Amino acid sequence: MDIKERELEEIVNEVEQRPISIPPLFEIYVTIFSIAISIMLFAYPSMIDVSTKLYQYMVTIMPQGAWGLSFFAAGVLKGIGLLINVNWLRIVGLLLSAVLYVMLTFCYAMSWPSIGTAIFSLMAVFSVISIPFVKNTSIRFK
Repeated sequence: MDIKERELEEIVNEVEQRPISIPPLFEIYVTIFSIAISIMLFAYPSMIDVSTKLYQYMVTIMPQGAWGLSFFAAGVLKGIGLLINVNWLRIVGLLLSAVLYVMLTFCYAMSWPSIGTAIFSLMAVFSVISIPFVKNTSIRFK
């Protein structure tokens, strides 16, 4: 039994010493989605039409430019945090994303039924789920 235990310990030590990093898939997805939304909000300045209920709720919270800047800030914080491996930047970006996606979820829920309610609620869940895994994930090798 001692030989098998030693072999198992050797295998564990070998695996622990390999330069393996676990990529934060949900965080990368939320980052790309945030930047895509910010580009869409900046590229189409008249996209938010206050004649619809959804956009009335959104403009009540903040104007379209502020939505775009907020999503851009969240995406940049997460992106820079991932690139230079600074966990607190990633956490701040994920928290900002979660708040923005929850606000959009409520805006879409007020103009029920809409697919946006499901999409943005899932994005909020992805943002919140990613926060505890920030310290264990990275895009860099160990």
